[in-house]
Amino acid sequence: MMSEHSFLGLAFKPVEPGNHRLLADFLKRHPQPLTGYSLATLEAWKPFFHYRWAFGAPETLLVSCVLDPDPHTHLLQPVGVLPADLAHGIVREAAHLKYALKIIGVSGQFLRQNPDFAGHFSAAEDRAVSNYLYSAKALAQLAGRKYSKKRNLLSQATSLYTWSCESLTASNIDACFNVLQSILEEERPVVEGMLKRELEALECTLRNFQQFDQQGLLIFVQGKPVAFSIYEAISPAVVAIHFERALRSYKGLYQVINWETAKVIAAQGFEFINREEDMGDAGLRDAKLSYHPVEIIPAFELTFKK
Repeated sequence: MMSEHSFLGLAFKPVEPGNHRLLADFLKRHPQPLTGYSLATLEAWKPFFHYRWAFGAPETLLVSCVLDPDPHTHLLQPVGVLPADLAHGIVREAAHLKYALKIIGVSGQFLRQNPDFAGHFSAAEDRAVSNYLYSAKALAQLAGRKYSKKRNLLSQATSLYTWSCESLTASNIDACFNVLQSILEEERPVVEGMLKRELEALECTLRNFQQFDQQGLLIFVQGKPVAFSIYEAISPAVVAIHFERALRSYKGLYQVINWETAKVIAAQGFEFINREEDMGDAGLRDAKLSYHPVEIIPAFELTFKK
């Protein structure tokens, strides 16, 4: 078991199975507009960001992180209510650090709710990690002229192959690993850097699919698994799609998995789909914009003013 770590005058604990339920329940009670605040995300990305946590107050969760290649410890946006005495304590401790404390993944909502605290930091919008929010109904129906290219790709897919869908469960999770293996064999991507990190986070999520309360959809063509999506509810109205993979050798398959997943989510009664960030990748940004988000939710990075 990893030891506690003293930071900002608090004892931060590792994210591990013994505290999963406590963290999951707290995060569900305090839903955030940005998608980094779920147990599944913290656990899946823990090896890279070295997440630890502490309750600064009974209803305030602090999560520390390390932002490679910076060796110093920083913070995610505090979750819950930030009482004045805790806010003052963070500012006081930050002033004693030998480096400028950063707080990442900060929503505009947090800045509006905590102007005095935020005033001790300079704020910069981080477009690469801003989130794309869509109407679930719009993505399920793809109606109107603006979605004509998507409908055309779906029509081409329909003429080329017939697909079937299954809900993703612990019993058929191996099919996702088959899809990943097929992608590696067909596309031969260079698995390093962010792609390596994302694949490892995806595999962690698949191995803990049920424990992390995830949902998903599988697509089959002639009995072969060819695409899947993994998502979870992050608020009563919003579902976040964490992962989506499809074989590019099937024309339009990414449009198929996107559409079929949106139909399931809309049928479950959710109003919005958050498809997370584009990581500054121009191609991914164009793809996300092509689905016409109703909002791009800004994410900010705060840097302590020494």
